Amino acid sequence: MRKLLICLPLFLLLNACISAPPGLEKSEFRVQNLRKLSPDDYACQCKEVRFGGKIIAATALQNKTKIEVLSLPIASFSAKPVLTSTSDGRFMAYLEGFVDPETLKDQYITVVGRLMGMEKGKIDEANYDYPLIQVQHYKRWKLVEEYYYDPDDWYDYWESRRFGGFFFFRPEPRLRYNLY
Repeated sequence: MRKLLICLPLFLLLNACISAPPGLEKSEFRVQNLRKLSPDDYACQCKEVRFGGKIIAATALQNKTKIEVLSLPIASFSAKPVLTSTSDGRFMAYLEGFVDPETLKDQYITVVGRLMGMEKGKIDEANYDYPLIQVQHYKRWKLVEEYYYDPDDWYDYWESRRFGGFFFFRPEPRLRYNLY
């Protein structure tokens, strides 16, 4: 019981540290999924949206940069794209100012902005209607490889040592990807 009383406040404190960057905070009024967009949202041009995903292409234009993003669901609190999920479509976003397109390719991004309508385009030979976002805030995420040990592997290692088992067994690190 004592451990629970110590761990619970610690858990709540650490959980509060997982927050979205400034400008990307969750709001009740923002659309956060491409599938939830309705024709009325496009006609209104007043909806605030928060989308994220992987940048597929970027083009520098006069005083702005146009990016095509493969949309991924975003984590509710941290606003990071969820790497293990499947895409729910694509969208176009316009960033103010010049951003070098080569630095944007294959990066992950979360954008907050206004839904400005649809833009017609093509994906290979197929016609596609892209939701168009005028970006107000955005965050580029850095993809990092991390090695970690599964706790079950360490348990097996120490159990084998305890009973005089093979001493050459060492757990293998596993690889995972995180966004920072």
